[in-house]
Amino acid sequence: MSLTIAQALKEKNKKLQLLAKLWRKLESNNSIPEGNVRTFQPEEILVQLREETEAYIALKTRIHLSCDAVREKIFRLSELKSFVKRLKAVNTDNGFIRNRYDSSLVKYEAFYSEAALEERTDALEAEIEAIQEELDHFNHTHYLQ
Repeated sequence: MSLTIAQALKEKNKKLQLLAKLWRKLESNNSIPEGNVRTFQPEEILVQLREETEAYIALKTRIHLSCDAVREKIFRLSELKSFVKRLKAVNTDNGFIRNRYDSSLVKYEAFYSEAALEERTDALEAEIEAIQEELDHFNHTHYLQ
């Protein structure tokens, strides 16, 4: 059965959730108070974890190979999202601010105002949205190799 990349990405997320669930089962059933009954068998869980991990790796590899045409856009999207996140964290304190440790007043001078940074992040977020739309279109119209 042929999957679109979008379908494969959904399947990848399901596999990732299953792996997380299996890890939680292993973690909670490996060491239990003596005399208690295990809800699940750790050896069976570990075997299933290994099998599901291999399937996850294979699917991720197929997705990766199927996205060569948009690889640069994928990297750009990721880096721009990180850039925006960091930009939003930049301190824009300006003027007198009370020091929270000793209540003294400290005068701050911001190079970039909150409004100036917001203008830049808005422009970057518009670029991110355009890239995401291109990737969504690609993912829905191209099939897994």
